[in-house]
Amino acid sequence: MNNNHSVKTSGPNGAAKAKEDDVPDPFIYRLHTTRLDRLILVVMAFTLGPIKALLTVVFLALAWIPARLSVIGLPLQPDEPLSKWRVALKDVAVFLAICASHAGGLMVRKIKGRRARDDEATLLVLAPHASYLDPVVGLLCGLPGAVSVLDNAYIPGIGAIFRACQSIFLDRNDPQSRIKTADAIRRRAESKGAWPQVLIYPEGMIGNQTCILPFRLGAFQPGVPIQPVTVKYPNRLDVTTWLDSGPSLLAMISLWMCTPVTRMEVEFHPVYSPSDEEKTNPELFAQNVRSLMTQYLNIPTTELSYRDMSALVKRSKPKVGVVKLWKSILTKGYIEMPDKEHFS
Repeated sequence: MNNNHSVKTSGPNGAAKAKEDDVPDPFIYRLHTTRLDRLILVVMAFTLGPIKALLTVVFLALAWIPARLSVIGLPLQPDEPLSKWRVALKDVAVFLAICASHAGGLMVRKIKGRRARDDEATLLVLAPHASYLDPVVGLLCGLPGAVSVLDNAYIPGIGAIFRACQSIFLDRNDPQSRIKTADAIRRRAESKGAWPQVLIYPEGMIGNQTCILPFRLGAFQPGVPIQPVTVKYPNRLDVTTWLDSGPSLLAMISLWMCTPVTRMEVEFHPVYSPSDEEKTNPELFAQNVRSLMTQYLNIPTTELSYRDMSALVKRSKPKVGVVKLWKSILTKGYIEMPDKEHFS
């Protein structure tokens, strides 16, 4: 277990923070294609794309069965960990869900480092949160618990998988939900291995991989060792980013299905043990871990928040579905959302 105290013990974001004017906007989606790119997309749309989509749906449907059985008779957020027979069913669901991601063309090119044992770190924090494919990292970890928005629990098919991993659900419409979520994270962090590890997206929202958004404090309030996990999508065409201010989820998945191979790189970094000061100051703990992760990724931080993104969505009113996205790509060769006039 390593104490990573090469970062600052005071100050907002460490040396990795760039001047705000120089930081890319994390809520813009851009995709520029060449003629060859467009040809490949069209050919895939009429050949392998539908087959990939069908196989992905079939494997997800198969994964739903053991996932649903593993939580049958249980409330949305059980008070006790899953029993052994339920865990066995969950493991079957994990295998089938991984098959679904491979059927869609996702290739995990590199896995660096070692996932910490339960006794080394109960909490895993992942950044940047940039894609609808990020949950695959959880699958690679054997599907630990995760902190997720409540809406995900009710997604047909996939919702059962979120429940099977004993996720902690955050209801953004409940003013008390953040307090309840923080308490649930603390209980699991202090459970001494009774609960599975928890994978947390500390940004609490999705950006476009160009910078790291502000960290929320839930993962850092217990003051226990955490393991930073970083993920990259080193692909020439960005078909994995899904922003509230960009094309719809179905539109982005249609591009993914029509891309021959999508690459992902995951790295498990050394466990970060908080100092005495950080244990009593979650904000400092979060700032230092965030600074360390910017060094790992070599990208800046930004202070733009969920409120900024919500305001942008309200102004731009993005309504780009499958047909509109493909029309823009095939006729103009690119898509950029939101348009520049929506920025104030």
